[in-house]
Amino acid sequence: MTHHLPPPSALSQETILAAVSAVWDAAEQTHDLDSFLQQGVDILRRILHADRVVVYRFLANHDGVIAAESVGAGWLALRGELIYDPCFENGWGDRYRQGHVGLVADVQHDSLEPCYASLLTRMQVQAKVAVPVFAGPDLWALLIVHHCESPRQWHPSHCDLLKHVARQIGHTAFQSQLQHRLLVAQQQLEQRQVAASQAEELFQLFTEHVDQLLFVRDAASGQFLYVNTAFERIWEQPAAALYADPNLWLDQIHPDDLPQVQTSLSRQFEGNSVRREYRILRPSGSVRWIKAQVRVVEDDQGQPQYMVGWAEDCTDRRELQAHLRATETTLSRRVGQEQLLRILTARMRETLNFGTILSATVAGIKTVFNADRAVIFQILANGDRRIAHQANHHPYAAVTSAMIPPGPLPAPYLAKLQSGQPQIHNDIATDPWPSAIAAFLSHIEVKSAMVAPIAHPSGGDRHPVWGILVVHACGENRQWQPFEANMLQHFADQLTTALHQAELYRKLQAANRELDRIARVDSLTQLANRRGLDDHLNQEWQRLGRERKPLSVVLADVDFFKSYNDTYGHGAGDHCLVVIASAIRHGIRRPADLAARYGGEEFALVLPDTDTAGAIQVVQLVRHHLQSLGLPHGASPNRPTITLSFGIATLVPDPEQPAESILTAADQALYRAKAAGRNQYQVFQA
Repeated sequence: MTHHLPPPSALSQETILAAVSAVWDAAEQTHDLDSFLQQGVDILRRILHADRVVVYRFLANHDGVIAAESVGAGWLALRGELIYDPCFENGWGDRYRQGHVGLVADVQHDSLEPCYASLLTRMQVQAKVAVPVFAGPDLWALLIVHHCESPRQWHPSHCDLLKHVARQIGHTAFQSQLQHRLLVAQQQLEQRQVAASQAEELFQLFTEHVDQLLFVRDAASGQFLYVNTAFERIWEQPAAALYADPNLWLDQIHPDDLPQVQTSLSRQFEGNSVRREYRILRPSGSVRWIKAQVRVVEDDQGQPQYMVGWAEDCTDRRELQAHLRATETTLSRRVGQEQLLRILTARMRETLNFGTILSATVAGIKTVFNADRAVIFQILANGDRRIAHQANHHPYAAVTSAMIPPGPLPAPYLAKLQSGQPQIHNDIATDPWPSAIAAFLSHIEVKSAMVAPIAHPSGGDRHPVWGILVVHACGENRQWQPFEANMLQHFADQLTTALHQAELYRKLQAANRELDRIARVDSLTQLANRRGLDDHLNQEWQRLGRERKPLSVVLADVDFFKSYNDTYGHGAGDHCLVVIASAIRHGIRRPADLAARYGGEEFALVLPDTDTAGAIQVVQLVRHHLQSLGLPHGASPNRPTITLSFGIATLVPDPEQPAESILTAADQALYRAKAAGRNQYQVFQA
């Protein structure tokens, strides 16, 4: 028994059809059986990823020979070897003659006769599949696939492919046999007239068993001198009728193809060999494609004597080729769309700017689906829609929000969108839209559309749909495929994620701004704190240093504030500081000015582009406002109200020096003001 082998991978129908078509083409393009067999095994080994594919041809003495082989590097080559299989006539011969397929997944563990297991081991085989090849009614060969590297499970699709190819090999081999017999017979006919009957018999055998119509015509009259039985099968007419009416075959040609056939026929009667393909209308009503070739045979004087030719029904081959082309086109388009989808999804994840995401999405989707327009509509709370973003293909105009009919979408349609499923409209004109929406779609020239709902990231049951992602075909109707609608929905789902991320990012930015503000503001006075003061001072110090303009700093200290706290209590002291802060703030007149709590009962003013005289004016404004407030201070030895002492420093900043130097200068001036009796200002003198 075979244990623990990986499951086999199936071959797609397209792969099987392409392989069979390639083998058919090889049979048609080469007239050498060995070359055809070699091409066949090469194709199969590549498709099946096998280590060896052989055609094991039976000989008359029950031996066999490897007639063709495709083998991978490193494995034993067997081509041309005579191989005797002692187990063949012990049951397997009859099975193959009955059309059975021989499968071995694991030589070491499957129940094989010792003689057969030994033969396979000698050929380095660990797994194999063998399909009989019949040339006419006879078992002619085995088409065998070897897996040498390891055991292998075989999928039914592998057997289907091998059976199709085996039939083509058998058909080609049988034709080759017949052609060989005919050639031998013709040679014998030239040597001995006594063999004429045998040659006639072989010729009849050949002509009656081929699928092609074979014919001979008189070059002068056009009369058919010989037609095989394939005419009755292909044209569905008796051969006798063609002998009676040589134009019978011509009467059944499709009207669209008749002119080119008549042109070809004229060249044929002028003595030229021709090839042509055309359609015929059969009595049964079916239409078939015909491929034909005619050669002109001349007499001894070089004049056309006979027209010898063949014709075959190539309908199945053309349909297969058309199917393969359509499949290839669809797959190519789908691969391209999925590649663009991955690129666009990656771009959407690279940015948290929702506007950038919307712009990249519509541009990418228009390309992915080869659409004339891609639009993102946002559905507002009242049901109206607005254009969030769009991309248009010339010459189709952009859609504006003003063009959109007001009011919500029809309830049944909105319910479909709320289900999260994309909608396909291959013919907008036949859909039952309300008149306003129908007029809108007609105005913007929409023929076909796909619509995918964009779920609201936090809308809940009240607003489950944020908007819709739409692609338009405007030039002509499009037959959108379900996989394309699913792909569009994937984009819409990505937009939902982007919406959620953008909202989180917006909240994060707001929170960061608030945290930054809190980190730079004194919680009691709501003035800038020491950190805010230092940052602003450093910034202005560098700027004014570059511009060579003055910077003034004012430090203020509440006079006898400790006595105030001792007398009135710390709660009253805090309230007093808040009122003083309002007076300090009164001195701020320009956006670049800054008022800050320097620490405890000390305050600071940063006054960019301000000279000493201007700083003194600001101090006087603050003192005047504070006096007007008249905050009582019964413990002050100087005045019965709160007063401040000020130190003013004005410098043209030197970027090579620290900004703290101006604070030091203002602090020195403040010290002198306090030493001089308080309730005054002093200016720093360098």
